[in-house]
Amino acid sequence: MTLLDAVRVARRFWVSIAVCLLVGIGAGAGYAALQPRLYTASSEAYVQIEGGGRSVSEVSVGNNVASAKAAAYAPLTRSGMVADRVVDELGLDVSPAAVAGSISYATEPDSPRIQVFATSTSPQRAKDVADAVVGATAEVASLVENGDTRGDTVVRLIPVTSAVLPTSPVSPNVLLLLATGAAAGAVAAYLLVMARLRLDTRIRRPEDVTSLTDHGIIGTIPRSRDLRQRLHSQALLSGAVGEALRHLRTNLVFADPDHAPRSVVVTSPQPGEGKSTVSALLARSLALRGEKVVLVDGDLRRPMVATLFDVSSGVGVTQVLSGSVPLREAIVSTDTPNLFVLPAGRIPHNPSEVVGSDRMRQLLDHLSKSYVVVIDAPPTLPVTDALILSQRVDGVLVVTLMGKTRKEQLKRTLELAAGVNARVLGVALNGIPQGRSAGVYGYETYGYETGGGASARDQKWSLRGRRGAKPVTREPEPVGDPDDVSLDLDPFAADDADARVR
Repeated sequence: MTLLDAVRVARRFWVSIAVCLLVGIGAGAGYAALQPRLYTASSEAYVQIEGGGRSVSEVSVGNNVASAKAAAYAPLTRSGMVADRVVDELGLDVSPAAVAGSISYATEPDSPRIQVFATSTSPQRAKDVADAVVGATAEVASLVENGDTRGDTVVRLIPVTSAVLPTSPVSPNVLLLLATGAAAGAVAAYLLVMARLRLDTRIRRPEDVTSLTDHGIIGTIPRSRDLRQRLHSQALLSGAVGEALRHLRTNLVFADPDHAPRSVVVTSPQPGEGKSTVSALLARSLALRGEKVVLVDGDLRRPMVATLFDVSSGVGVTQVLSGSVPLREAIVSTDTPNLFVLPAGRIPHNPSEVVGSDRMRQLLDHLSKSYVVVIDAPPTLPVTDALILSQRVDGVLVVTLMGKTRKEQLKRTLELAAGVNARVLGVALNGIPQGRSAGVYGYETYGYETGGGASARDQKWSLRGRRGAKPVTREPEPVGDPDDVSLDLDPFAADDADARVR
């Protein structure tokens, strides 16, 4: 992992990292708050050698003896005899063993100094105990050396420094505990992030797509708040969105220079990945290039084309296929020159049979002679409509949404397309943040939308199909078996001049 990857991971999981750090620091602070405040006072004593000459050799020998005696006397500070004397002297309400446990000492090599430390929850008691320990140790040392406590011995332990009243606790070490908590939080954050990266199967980077399939990324759509609006217009094809769609259009047109696709199915692995928005934007972009384009709503379960272009959804594909409405009366012109839309019409109870009918094939063949046909198809994994339509067009464009589409979903979609020998033109990666490129979000569940000819303004569910949105209630209109109806090309004859503006 490079430094740039680490920065990206930190930005992606900054909330989890911050929470782990705060929890670790909070745990350290809580532990510190629960610990008693302990104070330590210290006093010093020296071992003195009395008598003897004052020659250099005698002084040297005396110093060596004093240093040795200091090392021998130091453990006496924690002895039971010293503790008993301290308890009696100070009148403490604790046991001698507790006093002995609160005492520590330190000596230096070749030094007659003994440093005594006393620890207590009270600063005053710590001072008193430290001073008392030094005096009691001197008495015990005299008893050990002389057999009594008169102190008239050659070797004596003399208190030289009285303890100072401590002003701040030595325990708990709050800063150390906070640092330890922060370090533990950082370790927990690292483990959590690594686990989430290992377990996360969503597409997060373009490399996640290219590692799954030989089909390249044919385009990326930048994330833009403008794409969240219910109705689309030509003004959307400006800025980063417009540039991204021009790249997608160019890559699509020149995917096979010798056989440029005249009809394209736009689908996605699952609902909510922006395939309807991409279909509309791609159709507009192709029309602005000078092509005559028709956007066909092949999603006969939850159609979106009428909503995007604010046209009536009551007349469309199903009426044309049933022969009740001529094609020229079903096609609608838009605010973009050369762009026409063919809504889904009334919702059938058998959408898979309708899109797989021979009349549907003839309709698409007829349209592709005069138009570049873009078909907004249902998602591939929930239903088979897109795979059926892929047999009637020149290619399939698969839309994925960064951060939502899972790798196995995209892989399965491409496997299903390969299983029916569909020609996959490429993958359009949706939802890349600005600065790399971006995307949109779609509806949460997928199923039949029922109803009649309500206008897009009467629709009660939004372009995104956000969680909790409700579709308009319609009664499904059975279209029967379209293959039982003989095809008359006259109803399909589309005259652009007669295309209705609704």
